Amino acid sequence: MIEIPQEIKKVLREIGLDRTESQVYVALLKKSLLGIQDISNELKLPRSSVHIACESLVDKGIVKITKLGKRRTFYIEHPKDIGNFLVQQENSISSKKNSLNEILPRLIATYATSQESEPIDIEELQGEDGLVEIFYRSLDQPKNGEVLRFGADPAMFTVARNRLVEYREERMKKKIYTRLLLTESEYSKEEIKDARFKMREARILPKEVYNPNTQTSVWADNVTITIWDKGLHSIIIKNKAIAEFMKQMFEIAWSQARKD
Repeated sequence: MIEIPQEIKKVLREIGLDRTESQVYVALLKKSLLGIQDISNELKLPRSSVHIACESLVDKGIVKITKLGKRRTFYIEHPKDIGNFLVQQENSISSKKNSLNEILPRLIATYATSQESEPIDIEELQGEDGLVEIFYRSLDQPKNGEVLRFGADPAMFTVARNRLVEYREERMKKKIYTRLLLTESEYSKEEIKDARFKMREARILPKEVYNPNTQTSVWADNVTITIWDKGLHSIIIKNKAIAEFMKQMFEIAWSQARKD
C-alpha cells in the first residue's frame, strides 16, 4: 500500500477518484509501464480491484495503455493528463444541460398544468384552407357569443370569400355577433354600410395609425392571426390570459375608431 499525502488524497477524492484509483495513479507516477499483476503486487491489493481501477483511469483519460507482446502495461504520459478527466466531466455536464434545455419547455408545461396554471396551446395552419378553418372554429362558442376581428383594408381580403358565405349563415343562426376594425379606405366604407345585414358592426381607423398586414380574431379563450403573405400562414393560440389581453386591446382601439 502506497502512502499518499493527505492533501493529495483529499484533492484526488474531490475530483472523483476512489481509494483504489488514487493508489494506482500514484503508483504509476512512481513507476511507469506496469502490468495489472505488477500494480497488484506493489499495492498489495486484489488483482480484480486493480484491474477495475486501471480500466476506469484509462476511460477517464488519466492513464495510457500499451502492449508489450501480449502483455498490457499502463503508464502516465504526463501528470497534467489528470486534467483530461475534468474536461470530460465538463463536456458531459454541457451535453446534459443541452439535453435538459430541449425538454425543459415540456417540463414547465407539465408543472404549470399540475399547478392549475393556464397552458398555452399553439396550432399552425396554412393556406386558404387554414384561413377558412379559423373562421369556422370561431363558431365553437355558446349562442349569442361574439367574435372580435382586427381586420385590415378589405381590398386585401381576396381569398375564400365564396367559401365563407355558408360560415356567415351559420354564424347568424347561432346569433354570434362580430365587431370588425378596418383600415380606412373606400372599400371599408362599403363594408360598414353592408355590416348591419350580416350581424356585425364595423368601424374605421386612420391608415396612418392602423394598417396591418394581418387579420386577428379573438373569441372565448382563442386568438388567431393570419398573415397576408404568399403562404397565407395562420396560428391559433388558446390561452385565457392572452385572449383577455387582446380583448382589452380591441376595446381600446374600438373606442377610438369611427363609425362613419
